[in-house]
Amino acid sequence: MKTITILLALFVTITLFAEGTETGKIRTKVIPTYGMHCSGCEETITTEIMKLNGVKSVKADHIKKTVTVKYDDKKVTLEQVKAAIVSAGYKLEE
Repeated sequence: MKTITILLALFVTITLFAEGTETGKIRTKVIPTYGMHCSGCEETITTEIMKLNGVKSVKADHIKKTVTVKYDDKKVTLEQVKAAIVSAGYKLEE
């Protein structure tokens, strides 16, 4: 009986936790970004975007002039990601 009670309590706890952690679709977007000229620029952009809750990964590439970002669309929007790039001092249009 004690084992059943413990298992039931564990099940309820896991169920409640799962309901409170709603996640959206993980999206991947490639954003043309201008003004990067070195790996330091890539790091600046990566650091700024990773501050956003819901961002899973960032790959800035100064050669290709792109930023590839994976993010949870329930926690962060593409517009917020783009705003972080601009906030870091880079342009989205050439």
